[in-house]
Amino acid sequence: MDLDYGTIGGFLCGAIAGGGARYGRVCSMSAIEDALVARDYRGAKAWGLAIAVAGLATLAMVGLGLVDLSTSAALAPRLHVLGVILGGIAFGIGMSLVGTCSFGLIVRSGGGDLRALIAALIVGIFAFAVTAGLLSPLRLVLLDVGMVQMPVLGQASLQRLLSWLIGAALAHLLVVAGLIALAVVALLDARLLRRPRLVASAVLIGLAVAGGWLATSLAVRELTATRVESLSYVAPVGRALLQFMAVPIRDGNFGMAAVMGAALASFAVAAARGELRWEAFDDPREMRRHLVGAALMGVGGVLAQGCTVGQGLTAASALAISAPIFIASVLFGAQAGLKFLIEGTSLWRLGFSPRAD
Repeated sequence: MDLDYGTIGGFLCGAIAGGGARYGRVCSMSAIEDALVARDYRGAKAWGLAIAVAGLATLAMVGLGLVDLSTSAALAPRLHVLGVILGGIAFGIGMSLVGTCSFGLIVRSGGGDLRALIAALIVGIFAFAVTAGLLSPLRLVLLDVGMVQMPVLGQASLQRLLSWLIGAALAHLLVVAGLIALAVVALLDARLLRRPRLVASAVLIGLAVAGGWLATSLAVRELTATRVESLSYVAPVGRALLQFMAVPIRDGNFGMAAVMGAALASFAVAAARGELRWEAFDDPREMRRHLVGAALMGVGGVLAQGCTVGQGLTAASALAISAPIFIASVLFGAQAGLKFLIEGTSLWRLGFSPRAD
């Protein structure tokens, strides 16, 4: 494997994110479940802090000319609305069945959780099946049907959209103010501040996402990459499986390096904290639930072109229009999945009412 800015940067950024998530027990599914069921918003605010850190750092680097987001797939001047919505819903249902997101599976695998390892493999298999395998015709049909072109904006960017509506200067101020507001809401929560590990982990994950943009921008300048990207944990897992099984690993890849970095850093943190332990499925029912959920995450993550990290953090830090659509869709799907698990209600009935204590 040829080492370059993308490979080295991917490993380091993945390690920072994976180690930080393991240390602070950051989990997007736990944040959603706490918010919807227990009305505890600390995890959601920590996730907002990560978005704020990633977004502000990325904006600063763009302003300094260190990062060029023009080649990012998240900002391409076409928005696959149907894919983002359906993929987000499928991903949300899947993560509620598994109990974590695709990134969380990598982090848990590093600590010895065999359930997470099996589920991560299933995510990768279905991700590749939808990308270039048996299920790829489904993806192509959905993307063709639900694609919205944005030639006027040039990029599917919230900042470009606001600039078109209210002017560039005011749009920039509004975007910066919004990101700062996310950070302030988190840092003014006294209960959240009593969990400093969670706060520190959110900051580290945000910086890791911003670092990914920098690493791949340098790789593009060195002509070792064709586009900029940052952390995501669905499609890269599928590519890693393909390379492991069938294709010699010759060229560096940011996404695959980030997966390896996250897993190894999680292992290192778990070992240092005495948290390494083997965990397996309790019964066939739990295994079935994990397998179905992982398949949904693999399919949904590819359709939506990202996971809770790839769209919920990485695309959000680039101010992609797809990010809020994906986040809303994931919440919708996770809400349905939680209702199914907690109340036994059919997934087709998507309302949610928390149980009385």
